[in-house]
Amino acid sequence: MKKERLAHFRKKLEEKYRQLVEEVGKNVLYGKGPEDDSIKDLGDQATSAYNREFLFELGNGDRRLLKEVVSALQKIDEGGFGDCERCGEAISEKRLEALPFAVEEEERTAAR
Repeated sequence: MKKERLAHFRKKLEEKYRQLVEEVGKNVLYGKGPEDDSIKDLGDQATSAYNREFLFELGNGDRRLLKEVVSALQKIDEGGFGDCERCGEAISEKRLEALPFAVEEEERTAAR
């Protein structure tokens, strides 16, 4: 792959990295925030607990994506970006443009 295309994908991945770091940070801060003791109603307490759990789960997905983005950036540095891990063939640039940090497991699941 040409250097300018690699630079394009690096920039795209670095932007996604910054976005995910920000999102993970927000979710961690919200999840560690103090409980609101003024909520006395059980329904409100349950809603608050559900919202915290929901954001925590969102954070887990963001952390997983963050690992994938870091892995893709490492592949750029090591020279393996853009090649399929299973067969070694070049991945189409349209596919990389759509999802430059895809993981092999997702591809296997989609193929079934």
